[in-house]
Amino acid sequence: MTSGNSITSEGAPKDSPAQRIASKAAPIALLAAIAAFPLANPGPNTIRLLFVSLVWVTASVAWNILGGFAGQVSFGFAVFYGLGAYGTSMALNAGLPRPLALLAGAVVAAIASLIIGLPTFRLRGPYFAIATIGVSEAVRVVMTNLAFTGGASGYRITEHGAFHQLLHFYTSLTLAALAVVISILVRRSRFGLALIAVREDEDAASDLGVNPFAGKLLAHALAAGLTAAAGGVFAGYADFIYPGGVFGFDIGVAILLMPIIGGVGTIWGPVIGAAVYGFVHEELIASFPELHLLLYGLLLILIILFEPGGIEELASKCVRHFRRESPSAANP
Repeated sequence: MTSGNSITSEGAPKDSPAQRIASKAAPIALLAAIAAFPLANPGPNTIRLLFVSLVWVTASVAWNILGGFAGQVSFGFAVFYGLGAYGTSMALNAGLPRPLALLAGAVVAAIASLIIGLPTFRLRGPYFAIATIGVSEAVRVVMTNLAFTGGASGYRITEHGAFHQLLHFYTSLTLAALAVVISILVRRSRFGLALIAVREDEDAASDLGVNPFAGKLLAHALAAGLTAAAGGVFAGYADFIYPGGVFGFDIGVAILLMPIIGGVGTIWGPVIGAAVYGFVHEELIASFPELHLLLYGLLLILIILFEPGGIEELASKCVRHFRRESPSAANP
């Protein structure tokens, strides 16, 4: 007698058709629930919390395209976040509509990613990571002393109408959903397979006909554009930005940390990690300015020691365990 959940040769139950449909419908249901959430009148602070978390989701998913799929660990994504923030702000002040302003910031960051990537992708491993730290700090210093962007005093967006919080919220939600869709398409494409081959063994991938240098440059540009769009969405909400706030080294570390917490190299791990980071950071930083750093440090140590696959892998193991122990899976 067979059950609805048959057992594979490894002992893990196969997903039934209903479970496969549910797994595909769940993200759509979640998106719809988030989109409908403002109808419950949760209050402006809750909307702000969700907005910030969605901005981090975009940046986290973007980093994962380069750092997770291609295995290139970069500490320098604050460069693209900041360029997107400044590029979008200046485009808005020049009179461009918000979508075109976000696109302009993304294009600026993508071009910058190519300029940065051409020399740095000739390095590997820790040398590449160290180079990205140097580039990030150099760009921050330059922006601090650049007169036409306001230098250390910062840059303000001139608003021509009333502030509509929900407009910014739905913009961030749309961008986060777009970032996840792009991540899924990349992961399932030949390009995504090439990136994974580069991550596993760059020399072997090259022998098989993959161009690692070109693949990394393209992934870098795509990730930079999405990260810049996230920075632009944040700048449009904040109305004021300054170099230390958008080019800071802590921004680069946060963007790297979120996928690791959730599950680097996966589709939904960066989303989970960004949600955890966004909620914890925004809730704790006001009352306990340094406590969130201790919490992230402890969480990172625990993940590295006990579950390198992150929260997503831990959740998957729990689901597989309960399926194995369920009566339907246990029937012969």
